[in-house]
Amino acid sequence: MDIQKIKKSDKIKVLVADDHDIVRYGICSMINSSNDIEVVCEVGNGKEAIEQFREGRPDICIIDITMPEKNGIETTHNILEIDPDAKILILTMHINENYLNQVLNAGASGYLLKNSARGELLGSIRNVYNGNKAFSRAISKLMTERYVRNLQQSYSPDQPGTVHLTNREKEILKLIAEGYTSHEISKILFISPRTVDTHRSNLMQKLEIKNTAGLVRYAFENNMITRQSPDY
Repeated sequence: MDIQKIKKSDKIKVLVADDHDIVRYGICSMINSSNDIEVVCEVGNGKEAIEQFREGRPDICIIDITMPEKNGIETTHNILEIDPDAKILILTMHINENYLNQVLNAGASGYLLKNSARGELLGSIRNVYNGNKAFSRAISKLMTERYVRNLQQSYSPDQPGTVHLTNREKEILKLIAEGYTSHEISKILFISPRTVDTHRSNLMQKLEIKNTAGLVRYAFENNMITRQSPDY
């Protein structure tokens, strides 16, 4: 598709990346209807978003989570590699805790739903521009529920000998037990293989386990896997 660029001004400059023309048009129309924000570039995939960010350095990037070439999580990682201070809003139709975890781990500044009202969208752009985070109400509710659940779990007294694992460690342990390699896990969770290996090492240290077979056995004995684990 043709990349569309608009003349720059002193307004908050926004890049919009979404592979659906109608959705992208609607987002851009809402943004350009404001007095202090404008779309300076709109693209249809993650690769173009990265290229245009590198060239134009907009103030805010609004990125769809599901796009061709590179998805929103990969695009966020790549943009933040170019500029660690880049401000990115993920825009999606999904109210999904797994996506939320990926968005937060990627370093995005916010998570908005595509059915957000004009005022919520513009307010979120302004908040992120000023260094704050921005989340749709439904996403904020999901985060609150998760926070309360984690508090309850951490408050419950552990039985003697019980080792506390973080949610990420449990996630990686489950995938290890299901036979995925570090490289495959990195693709699933949108993290680097080195990060996976660090978690693997931490798990072995916490659980006092010396090899992968021991991790698999621990996961099986604690009902952390849902299908037959591979033989080692």
